[in-house]
Amino acid sequence: KVQLLYFTGREKKKIMKFLVFVLLVSQCSALTSQQCHHCEQTSCDCSSQNLREVPAAASKLITELDLSLNALETIMKDDFLSYAALRALFKLDLSSNQLETLSSGWFQNLTSLHYLNLLGNKYSTLGQGNLFLPLRSLKTLHFGGPFLQSVSKRDFSGLFGLEELVFEGNHLQVFNRGSLRQIGPISHVTLRLSGVFHRDLAVVRAILLDVVHPNTTVTFTDTQFNKSLQMFPLHVAIERGATGLSFKNVNMSVSACVQLVNIFSGSDLTFFAIEDSHIFKNEEEVRLHHINLTSLDVIVFKNIDINVFYRVPELHFMQNILTVVRRASMINTMLFVIPCQSTIHFSDLEFLDISDNIIGDLTLMEMMCYGIGVLLNLRTLNISKNILSSINSKLFTRLEKLENLDMSRNSFDSMPSTCSWPASLKFLNLSSTSLPEVTSCLPQSLQILDLSRNKLTVFSIELPLLKELYISGNKLGNLPDGHLYVSLAVLSIQDNNLAKFSSKNLHDYQSLRVLEAAGNPYVCSCDFVGFVTNDLMNHKTVVRHDLKSYICDSPNAVRGERVSDVKLSVFECRTALAISLLCLGILVLCVLIAGLCYKFSVVGLNEGDLGGGKCDNFVKIRLRKAMNSRTYLESPHDEDHIPAFWQSLRTAMKTSEIDNKDNL
Repeated sequence: KVQLLYFTGREKKKIMKFLVFVLLVSQCSALTSQQCHHCEQTSCDCSSQNLREVPAAASKLITELDLSLNALETIMKDDFLSYAALRALFKLDLSSNQLETLSSGWFQNLTSLHYLNLLGNKYSTLGQGNLFLPLRSLKTLHFGGPFLQSVSKRDFSGLFGLEELVFEGNHLQVFNRGSLRQIGPISHVTLRLSGVFHRDLAVVRAILLDVVHPNTTVTFTDTQFNKSLQMFPLHVAIERGATGLSFKNVNMSVSACVQLVNIFSGSDLTFFAIEDSHIFKNEEEVRLHHINLTSLDVIVFKNIDINVFYRVPELHFMQNILTVVRRASMINTMLFVIPCQSTIHFSDLEFLDISDNIIGDLTLMEMMCYGIGVLLNLRTLNISKNILSSINSKLFTRLEKLENLDMSRNSFDSMPSTCSWPASLKFLNLSSTSLPEVTSCLPQSLQILDLSRNKLTVFSIELPLLKELYISGNKLGNLPDGHLYVSLAVLSIQDNNLAKFSSKNLHDYQSLRVLEAAGNPYVCSCDFVGFVTNDLMNHKTVVRHDLKSYICDSPNAVRGERVSDVKLSVFECRTALAISLLCLGILVLCVLIAGLCYKFSVVGLNEGDLGGGKCDNFVKIRLRKAMNSRTYLESPHDEDHIPAFWQSLRTAMKTSEIDNKDNL
């Protein structure tokens, strides 16, 4: 049976009011829900927006969602459903929020997620287990924070195939061995365990046993190594086949550093780095064993602060390391000299970066053994940002394999008129060196030359093999002559004093494919504007940075406008022709007016002959005949007799007229 319900009018009104109320509440909720304000086509950067809940998906194409540095305290099970319904969410950043608990339900449908960052929250455990089980495609995981207390085996159940792991556990109390081992081999592992290194080295050892596999690179960050004893757990990393060992933003005593070298000596380690760190002298003494680093290939020392480094002879082992590696970087380490007696042993070096140090002309000569021939296998040398003041090509003449030389950010002020470079040199960087001019010192073998940010006003050195020329930030008023650079494919000449260039200038470059010429004070003449907006668009040369970066400097009427937006009138573009046409028009108008004047004056003369001219002639004849008669009239001087004079004259004329009639 179907029972029908009947409502009175008053009940119907109540129901309608209730429905309207529900509708209004739902709309208000939709309007007040927090939104992400920085979304692009495929990504949303919602960081630092004080969000307290997960915003709705802004697009069906979103693949990256950054929710870091917000105020998220919890996440509801359905908060990511709108993202799961999208094509794919690859990257999710929830770091630096207020999350106190974690739930696998959040990620239930995020099967395409590749990157997940959970660092810097308030959780003390990783939930109830199986947190990452739904994330079958996960490749990068960042987890942990200042509140994390324990890690158990069930936390990582079902997670495998990771390529990168970042683990922060400064205050970790409990770690069940094998918790991370089940993930399988991981290529890059970063550990932030400063507190654990001071409190419980057994936990450090257990973690390393889990995460290190053959070919793993391990990085320790934000850690204090005061004593050599703290280095002993690293034996595990070496024994399990780690091939890379890196330290970033650490404080390390000299004794700990020496002990570290003792540990990896004789290992299969191929990469070793210390970056953004401080090395300090302590009272502990550790004896350096025999160094055997035959497998080491790359060593990096970057941004290292060593207090009174000249008083730390224990660190001389660093020079011994350079005798076996192929690639070495010592960047911003207060390095001021490498003795010639050490350099002669660096026979395997192919890459050497000693930029941002305090090497001068004399100490460079010492390092290069005054040009007698060292570093013979070197292919790349970077000595930029030092205190060099002269270009001494003779130091490199015998480096027959040298291809790349970076001497930028020194202060040369001048260049020798001639130089002697190895024929193998292809790349030379002399940018930001205060050069006012260049000479034939430049090697003819160059394929890439960087002279940016100098004081050049002209560049006319022929370099037939040059393919790329970077000469921005100078004072050049014209494009270099293209005939001198027959192989040039890329020309960067931004921020100079170029007023214009034409199609002919570009045609002189036989091989030019890319031009960067924005930031110049262009004179927006009609020819230049027409070339840029029409011819250049169809030219074989590709203009980088878009034509919107090409701005007019003159004339005043268009200053500051984009060249591509300028519209000039015919009078501005064809001034001579416009003036000629104007003058011709004025001349035609004058001739027309003159013709009209002449025509109307002839007509007036004719009308006088036919009309008023007859009356005048008749009066003259009558007067002449009257004067020829015997009647003599004299013009009176007294005004009272003038009327009588005129009366007598009329009478005389009438008399003459009668006589004429009689004669007829």
